[in-house]
Amino acid sequence: MLRFSRAQAEDESFLYEVYASSRMEEVGTWGWGPGQIDHFLRMQYQFQQKTYAAQYPEAGWELVWHGQQRVGRRMTARLEDRIVLVDLALLPIYQRQGIGTSLLQSLQQEAQKAGKPLCLSVQAHNPARRLYERLGFRTQQENGLYCEMIWQANTQF
Repeated sequence: MLRFSRAQAEDESFLYEVYASSRMEEVGTWGWGPGQIDHFLRMQYQFQQKTYAAQYPEAGWELVWHGQQRVGRRMTARLEDRIVLVDLALLPIYQRQGIGTSLLQSLQQEAQKAGKPLCLSVQAHNPARRLYERLGFRTQQENGLYCEMIWQANTQF
Protein backbone atom coordinates (compact mmCIF):
# COMPACT_ATOMS: atom_id res chain seq x y z
CA MET A 1 0.00 0.00 0.00
CA LEU A 2 1.40 3.36 -1.05
CA ARG A 3 0.98 6.52 0.95
CA PHE A 4 2.53 9.97 1.04
CA SER A 5 3.60 12.38 3.72
CA ARG A 6 4.78 15.94 3.48
CA ALA A 7 8.57 16.07 3.82
CA GLN A 8 9.83 17.78 6.95
CA ALA A 9 13.21 19.32 7.76
CA GLU A 10 14.34 16.06 9.38
CA ASP A 11 13.73 14.26 6.07
CA GLU A 12 16.37 16.30 4.21
CA SER A 13 19.03 13.57 4.37
CA PHE A 14 16.59 11.02 2.94
CA LEU A 15 15.58 13.39 0.13
CA TYR A 16 19.25 13.83 -0.72
CA GLU A 17 19.85 10.06 -0.54
CA VAL A 18 17.09 9.46 -3.09
CA TYR A 19 18.42 12.23 -5.33
CA ALA A 20 22.00 10.92 -5.15
CA SER A 21 20.87 7.36 -5.88
CA SER A 22 19.12 8.57 -9.02
CA ARG A 23 22.36 10.08 -10.33
CA MET A 24 24.90 7.51 -9.14
CA GLU A 25 24.95 5.43 -12.31
CA GLU A 26 25.65 8.55 -14.37
CA VAL A 27 28.36 10.14 -12.21
CA GLY A 28 29.94 6.81 -11.32
CA THR A 29 31.32 6.59 -14.86
CA TRP A 30 33.23 9.87 -14.62
CA GLY A 31 36.23 8.45 -12.79
CA TRP A 32 35.79 10.67 -9.72
CA GLY A 33 36.43 9.60 -6.15
CA PRO A 34 33.63 9.32 -3.56
CA GLY A 35 34.39 12.74 -2.08
CA GLN A 36 34.24 14.46 -5.45
CA ILE A 37 31.01 12.69 -6.34
CA ASP A 38 29.38 13.62 -3.03
CA HIS A 39 30.47 17.27 -3.34
CA PHE A 40 29.15 17.48 -6.90
CA LEU A 41 25.84 15.78 -6.08
CA ARG A 42 25.25 17.98 -3.03
CA MET A 43 25.84 21.07 -5.15
CA GLN A 44 23.48 19.76 -7.85
CA TYR A 45 20.88 18.83 -5.23
CA GLN A 46 20.90 22.34 -3.77
CA PHE A 47 20.58 23.81 -7.26
CA GLN A 48 17.62 21.51 -7.98
CA GLN A 49 15.92 22.51 -4.72
CA LYS A 50 16.23 26.22 -5.52
CA THR A 51 15.11 25.77 -9.13
CA TYR A 52 12.01 23.77 -8.21
CA ALA A 53 11.09 26.21 -5.43
CA ALA A 54 11.31 29.11 -7.89
CA GLN A 55 9.38 27.35 -10.67
CA TYR A 56 6.72 25.73 -8.47
CA PRO A 57 6.43 27.68 -5.19
CA GLU A 58 3.10 26.00 -4.40
CA ALA A 59 4.59 22.50 -4.54
CA GLY A 60 6.49 20.69 -1.83
CA TRP A 61 8.31 17.42 -1.42
CA GLU A 62 6.39 14.35 -0.38
CA LEU A 63 7.88 11.14 0.90
CA VAL A 64 6.64 8.01 -0.83
CA TRP A 65 5.94 5.17 1.57
CA HIS A 66 5.41 1.51 0.77
CA GLY A 67 4.10 -0.03 3.94
CA GLN A 68 6.33 1.27 6.71
CA GLN A 69 9.31 1.98 4.45
CA ARG A 70 10.24 5.28 2.85
CA VAL A 71 10.91 4.30 -0.76
CA GLY A 72 11.17 7.59 -2.63
CA ARG A 73 10.18 11.18 -3.09
CA ARG A 74 7.90 13.14 -5.37
CA MET A 75 6.97 16.72 -6.05
CA THR A 76 3.67 17.52 -7.71
CA ALA A 77 2.38 20.97 -8.64
CA ARG A 78 -1.39 21.24 -8.83
CA LEU A 79 -1.90 24.26 -11.05
CA GLU A 80 -5.12 25.86 -12.25
CA ASP A 81 -4.92 24.37 -15.74
CA ARG A 82 -2.80 21.23 -15.23
CA ILE A 83 -1.09 18.91 -12.79
CA VAL A 84 2.69 18.75 -13.13
CA LEU A 85 4.76 15.85 -11.90
CA VAL A 86 7.83 17.92 -11.13
CA ASP A 87 9.97 15.08 -9.85
CA LEU A 88 9.62 11.43 -8.95
CA ALA A 89 12.44 9.19 -7.76
CA LEU A 90 12.53 5.84 -6.00
CA LEU A 91 15.46 4.23 -4.26
CA PRO A 92 16.99 1.63 -6.61
CA ILE A 93 15.93 -1.34 -4.47
CA TYR A 94 12.27 -0.32 -4.92
CA GLN A 95 12.41 0.21 -8.66
CA ARG A 96 10.90 -2.22 -11.17
CA GLN A 97 8.34 -3.46 -8.65
CA GLY A 98 5.30 -1.59 -9.96
CA ILE A 99 5.55 1.23 -7.42
CA GLY A 100 6.28 3.89 -10.05
CA THR A 101 3.43 2.61 -12.20
CA SER A 102 1.03 2.81 -9.24
CA LEU A 103 2.20 6.33 -8.43
CA LEU A 104 1.65 7.49 -11.99
CA GLN A 105 -1.73 5.81 -12.29
CA SER A 106 -2.93 7.48 -9.08
CA LEU A 107 -1.86 10.86 -10.50
CA GLN A 108 -3.65 10.03 -13.75
CA GLN A 109 -6.82 9.28 -11.82
CA GLU A 110 -6.47 12.56 -9.92
CA ALA A 111 -5.96 14.46 -13.19
CA GLN A 112 -8.94 12.72 -14.77
CA LYS A 113 -11.21 13.63 -11.84
CA ALA A 114 -9.98 17.23 -11.98
CA GLY A 115 -10.42 17.38 -15.77
CA LYS A 116 -6.80 18.48 -16.20
CA PRO A 117 -3.85 17.15 -18.18
CA LEU A 118 -0.93 15.59 -16.33
CA CYS A 119 2.45 16.92 -17.50
CA LEU A 120 6.05 15.99 -16.83
CA SER A 121 9.55 16.47 -18.17
CA VAL A 122 12.04 13.63 -18.53
CA GLN A 123 15.55 13.32 -19.89
CA ALA A 124 15.20 12.06 -23.43
CA HIS A 125 17.26 8.91 -22.78
CA ASN A 126 15.90 8.13 -19.31
CA PRO A 127 14.53 4.55 -19.22
CA ALA A 128 11.47 5.88 -17.33
CA ARG A 129 10.33 7.45 -20.59
CA ARG A 130 9.22 4.00 -21.79
CA LEU A 131 7.04 3.66 -18.68
CA TYR A 132 5.46 7.06 -19.33
CA GLU A 133 4.75 6.11 -22.94
CA ARG A 134 3.28 2.76 -21.88
CA LEU A 135 0.92 4.65 -19.55
CA GLY A 136 -0.30 6.90 -22.36
CA PHE A 137 1.91 9.96 -22.04
CA ARG A 138 2.68 11.58 -25.38
CA THR A 139 5.63 13.74 -26.31
CA GLN A 140 4.66 17.38 -26.68
CA GLN A 141 8.12 18.81 -27.24
CA GLU A 142 11.67 17.49 -27.30
CA ASN A 143 14.94 19.40 -27.49
CA GLY A 144 17.38 16.50 -27.59
CA LEU A 145 18.10 16.62 -23.86
CA TYR A 146 14.63 16.78 -22.34
CA CYS A 147 11.23 15.58 -23.43
CA GLU A 148 8.06 17.35 -22.33
CA MET A 149 5.23 14.83 -22.03
CA ILE A 150 1.51 15.10 -21.44
CA TRP A 151 -1.27 12.71 -20.52
CA GLN A 152 -4.86 13.66 -21.29
CA ALA A 153 -7.82 12.19 -19.45
CA ASN A 154 -9.22 10.72 -22.68
CA THR A 155 -6.14 8.49 -22.85
CA GLN A 156 -6.63 4.99 -21.47
CA PHE A 157 -4.38 3.65 -18.72
